[in-house]
Amino acid sequence: MASLLRSISFKIFGMAVLLLVMLAAASVWSASSSQSVQRQLETLSRSLFPLVGALNDLRDITRQQGVTAKFSTTTPDATAVAACEVDARSEASAGKIVGFRAEAARALGARISALERDRMKLQRLEPMIAELRFQHLRLSRLTLAACRLEATPVELAYVQAQADDVMRLSAAVDTEVKAYVTEIGLAVTANQEQAMRANILMIAVATLLGMPLAWLVARGLTRPILRLQAGARAVRDGQLDQANVTVTTRDEIGDVSRAFNAMVIELKEKDRIKETFGQFIDPRVVSGLIEGGASATGGEKKLATIYFSDLVGFTGLGERLAPSSVVALLNAFFSDMTGPIREHNGIVDKYIGDAIMAFWAPPFADPATQARAACTALLAQRALLHAFQARVPDIVGLRRDVPRIDFRAALATGEVVVGSVGPNNARSFTVIGDAVNFCSRLEATNKIYGTKMLIDGATADMAGVTIATREIDTIMVSGKSEPMVIHQLAGFADSLPADRADLFGFYAEALAHYRAGNWSAAEAGFARALALLPDDGPSIALLARCRQLMAAPPASWDGVWRLATK
Repeated sequence: MASLLRSISFKIFGMAVLLLVMLAAASVWSASSSQSVQRQLETLSRSLFPLVGALNDLRDITRQQGVTAKFSTTTPDATAVAACEVDARSEASAGKIVGFRAEAARALGARISALERDRMKLQRLEPMIAELRFQHLRLSRLTLAACRLEATPVELAYVQAQADDVMRLSAAVDTEVKAYVTEIGLAVTANQEQAMRANILMIAVATLLGMPLAWLVARGLTRPILRLQAGARAVRDGQLDQANVTVTTRDEIGDVSRAFNAMVIELKEKDRIKETFGQFIDPRVVSGLIEGGASATGGEKKLATIYFSDLVGFTGLGERLAPSSVVALLNAFFSDMTGPIREHNGIVDKYIGDAIMAFWAPPFADPATQARAACTALLAQRALLHAFQARVPDIVGLRRDVPRIDFRAALATGEVVVGSVGPNNARSFTVIGDAVNFCSRLEATNKIYGTKMLIDGATADMAGVTIATREIDTIMVSGKSEPMVIHQLAGFADSLPADRADLFGFYAEALAHYRAGNWSAAEAGFARALALLPDDGPSIALLARCRQLMAAPPASWDGVWRLATK
């Protein structure tokens, strides 16, 4: 209880309650005055002013009726009589309408008046307005009668006398109403002054209580907040070890300080998670999943460059080595081969046995350069392979019969779905689509052509002139209805040996003959290529295929080689 009484929240709450009570009282007072002013102004605008206007209109009509009655005597003919009767009836109707207006305005005022005395005053006007309406009706009848031919001066005198009576009654009612208007005006002024005093009081109370409260809060918060500020700056600078805030109070600021320290601990834990899982999943994906950003959202179609690689002869290798040596060898290989992928903005999707699957796609890679980045990463992997082979004896603990490590890889570019896939308790951030399936089959196609790095035509086109490739063949894989042009990834264009250019030229010429069905010329061209490089896998494969086709020519030939198996 004592700590509660010392807390800033209790002090602020107590001061706020006192301030609210005083402000509420002043607000009620001001609201009451404002409501009274509003009701009185409404009575003026909706009742009394319209009533005064109706009385003025009635007096104008009364004067006109007197003029109408005199006109019939000054112009005694049938036309004048007819005009007089029309005017008299029109003025009688207008007078009735004005009388109704006056009574309606009075009745409305009696209903909406703020004070009982005001309603009683308006009730006293009811018989006066009723008498005024009756006398005006009588005046209208006398005026209509005076319009006939040969009206006597006595009858005109009756009309004038009746008009004077209506004028006197109207003036009496007008005097009463104007007195009431003056009284309400004074009351409105008084109520406005009262409301102003209430507002001034509220401002004074807020000032007198707000300044001490501000001083109290500032005194209690300044030093702890400065410590929090220093901690926040340390977090901003990434110095989490220096971000802890010393807690010196037991109030709300102390709670905030403890919460800040808990946040720092959580940030340290997130960094630890990123560091730990970054060994298994790409850190950019881990970061996206932890922060709940774009990487954690559902699938989205994107143009991606897919990568598959596989160790050569891994099955036999697993039979020769102890399980621990196999795991150590795979871990070392994956570690070396993953580096170039991540360095060139690729995402390692998964490790499947001895295979690696990766991809390049927005937002992790620039779509304009992702194919070139993928080719560069694959070439970097090949460059690292020799150094890795030199480390294999130490990794597996063998000095004789050391296995020779090599791998095949493929790249394919196409539209895929990128996103988090799987049940809620076992999701995986991956890519799905025909390009993925084709790349997996293209990696296996290396075995047919004796190559180590195959890429599809889309990847070769997007990679640009800085990447040297050789068009190998046009194939159609199982399950696809469209042929695909495949290329061998040869290296960087500016560092390709001169003899490779000659080899690629012979091969391209032979490939053209092969596609045209001129297999004897193709056979000679592939033989010329093998003369330059006897172990050139594509030349060996297509030379054997040319001989096979010459031995058993197909019924139709379109230059596309159909792969029978996946």
